[in-house]
Amino acid sequence: MTDVVMVKQRIEEGKVDRLTEWMAEVRDRSDEAEATLRDEGMLTESAFLEHTDDGPHLVYYMEAEDIGRVWEQYEDSDHDIDREHKQVMREVLEDGRDVGEFEPLYHLTNPDR
Repeated sequence: MTDVVMVKQRIEEGKVDRLTEWMAEVRDRSDEAEATLRDEGMLTESAFLEHTDDGPHLVYYMEAEDIGRVWEQYEDSDHDIDREHKQVMREVLEDGRDVGEFEPLYHLTNPDR
């Protein structure tokens, strides 16, 4: 069985454009990003921009073989794109804390995927 996680973090006021620019760059560098996913054991990673009355938030959906391994590999990564990602997140996130509480109710995947 896989681990499924959602993470929600506040974006600093005025930093949404910087975040969306970076996410476009990640999409453009998909070969590098996919290499990090392989190293981490990440199966799926999706990033969303949520607009709320409380301000903008970055929301990640992650599916991994072992989410603990993902965090360890990400912290120890020597991939340029991971180093740059950490820098941009320090620039754009209010404080990096998770502000969401998501309780998984079910997770299904198509067995033919």
